[in-house]
Amino acid sequence: MRQSIPKENGEQYIPISSISLNDIESENDAVQQSTQILFDMGNIDPFRESVEHDTTSAEQIAEEDTESVSSASYRAIPTSISLERQSETDFDDDDIEDIDMDYDRGLPNRVKVHLPAMEIVIQNLGIQQERLKAQGNTESKPKEAHTSDTDTQDIDYTLDTPVDSQLYNSSLNNLDKDVKDVSANYLGPREQEEADEPVRKGMKYLFDNKFLKAKALFQKKNNSDPLYALGLGAMTFIKAMMTYNEDDIQLAMDTLTISYNIAKIQIDHAAVKKPYKSTWSSYLSTMVSSNQTGLPNCPPVETIKSDDTSYSNEGPQFLPNGVLRANVVKAESCLLMGMLQMTQESVVGYLKCGLNLRKAYGCYTIVWQEYKRMGQEYTKYMDRDTVSAIQFGIGTVHLLVSSLPPKILKIFSSLGFKSDKQLGFALLKLCLEGRGIRSPLASLVLLTYFSILSSFAPQLYAGELMEPAVECLINAQKSHPSSCFFLFYAARISRIARNLPLSTQSFTFAVDSSQGEWAHAAMSQMGNYEIGFNFALQLDWVSAEVYFEKLSQEKYYWSPAFCQYFIGACRGMLGKRTDSILAFAEVPQLVKDQKKKSYIDIYVKEKVEFFQKSGYQDMDFCLPGLELLLVWNAFDQMQNNALEACLLIVQNTLELIYEREKLEYNIRLHELVPATNPPDYYDQRAILLLIKASILNALKRHNDSIAHLNWIIDHKIQLKSETWIIPFTYWESGVTSWGLKNYEKSRWQCGLAWLYQNAMKLALR
Repeated sequence: MRQSIPKENGEQYIPISSISLNDIESENDAVQQSTQILFDMGNIDPFRESVEHDTTSAEQIAEEDTESVSSASYRAIPTSISLERQSETDFDDDDIEDIDMDYDRGLPNRVKVHLPAMEIVIQNLGIQQERLKAQGNTESKPKEAHTSDTDTQDIDYTLDTPVDSQLYNSSLNNLDKDVKDVSANYLGPREQEEADEPVRKGMKYLFDNKFLKAKALFQKKNNSDPLYALGLGAMTFIKAMMTYNEDDIQLAMDTLTISYNIAKIQIDHAAVKKPYKSTWSSYLSTMVSSNQTGLPNCPPVETIKSDDTSYSNEGPQFLPNGVLRANVVKAESCLLMGMLQMTQESVVGYLKCGLNLRKAYGCYTIVWQEYKRMGQEYTKYMDRDTVSAIQFGIGTVHLLVSSLPPKILKIFSSLGFKSDKQLGFALLKLCLEGRGIRSPLASLVLLTYFSILSSFAPQLYAGELMEPAVECLINAQKSHPSSCFFLFYAARISRIARNLPLSTQSFTFAVDSSQGEWAHAAMSQMGNYEIGFNFALQLDWVSAEVYFEKLSQEKYYWSPAFCQYFIGACRGMLGKRTDSILAFAEVPQLVKDQKKKSYIDIYVKEKVEFFQKSGYQDMDFCLPGLELLLVWNAFDQMQNNALEACLLIVQNTLELIYEREKLEYNIRLHELVPATNPPDYYDQRAILLLIKASILNALKRHNDSIAHLNWIIDHKIQLKSETWIIPFTYWESGVTSWGLKNYEKSRWQCGLAWLYQNAMKLALR
């Protein structure tokens, strides 16, 4: 029963009223009264049709412009992709296959979720190999000059000036951290937009997998211009969030500190400042008044005298655009540093995160108040990327803080900050619609939120968040169809929809699309982990072991101990007991060698110690592979045939425990005061019953899980080693009650009384 089962086969800025924030406060009141989610899912079908109709337009946006062709069969696409542009090869429309993601949740009218964004991916990646093969069967022809009409957002990279080789090849670790030649910025809004065109181009490079070109552009002025420095900071931040490596995190913190310092110096050099009285009164009004909108208070119109001759002293005066721009860069640097500190999963890390978020919100408040004083004519005084920066920053802060567990929220409440999740959604959507420099970053924030929440609590959120996640992904891939980041999230969404083959192929595309680039090592590690996990979800333990063996050999991967434990778990599920024990034996030393230990490192270390207590004699009563899937709440992402197979495996293991107990009790019937202790397999049985209950919940058999959960709760006093089972049992009890529509009896809040690490997971769930 422990064998693997077979797998199933120069843009002109025109202010748009929908992007304006002037009415956001009134809109927010309506949002608070409505239970509707961020995206209007009633209009999702027309939106999909428009995306499918405009597939050719999506191709034209791609940097490697291809002819309008149909996509090849998705499952026929090889994993090794040639990115060389081919031409003059036609394909029939019969080659198109709609990519449907089976979503077996029992939800009415939502049986399948269509993912047209993947067709764009196929046309821009998979078709290249088909063209190459067809090209080899025909005579070589001279390539015709290809011209295409592009919209105002398109950038012709073929006319770019050559990238400086020294900047291109230099390492980010060797960046000059000295701030040089920082002067006040007196450019007007339109002049600033023109001057920031290289940054806009660099962000397009970044999300088109041309990381070194993006780095070269950002690096040209990273010691003098805050937005250029922030571009480098965003690159290092993304990589740090991908790897969780201490060196990458420290590099990101250093780079973001540079952008913060440059922005601060540029603000200090500006001659225009608000009067001290005005600043102090504004601060008091923000702290004292009861503002229910979640946005900073709006001050009255004032007249600010300026020594700058470029600004008139008649009528209301505002801070120069350069000062506003520097303030949002300063705020965004603090925001990204706070997000990095949040990943440390410690009380100190959360406290530092809270301080940085408060500092960021203070800087955003300055710009927001100026924006509100400008009224409808804000475009005369503020460039469009500064406007989108307010939307991105305040929206991200609200969404981030609203996702924290109650224990951590107390820290933020003590700092005087209240969150509004719906306001965060609305502001980030406005940032997306503006299509500015921060638009792809806003897409990453939303996709991260959707995928994490749907993965941690699929029973509650997968059905609700699936369609907005798909819509957000479609919008992102219209501008960046081959981005490895959005391919990665396409794979995550496919997994949540239980389409594991599509998910695995998408992860493979994400790795291949970054081949030979700056982020390839990090993306390769993430891809190998996710692909290995997909194989585990398909009960293909042999393939899963191969991928985690690759990760265990990576020196700088986030947790070598976890990878080694996963290898042992795969071998244990295959019945290779000796090989499994050898793999587990290496885990304690790997944990000891790690400078900073995460909660998952502590978990695998304690699991190995639990096995060692019995000299690995009780390994037959454990299913370490399925236990890992339980910890990650992954059973809801498995297909039904795999779940049924898991039930058989668990039941056979429970029978082994019963036979052992029967044997040991039989000894006590015939021998007085035997040398052996009474059977004590409460921990092993509790874990198996919890796994079984979770599988039954994933199969929507909620009534069948009640008896198993009650047994665990009734015997929780007998659980000596595996105390983590108790909060997870309360969670599954809540899932059972939720599935039975007994919402008042949902019991997962009982688990919040445990350690804050578990509280973080339970709060997200």
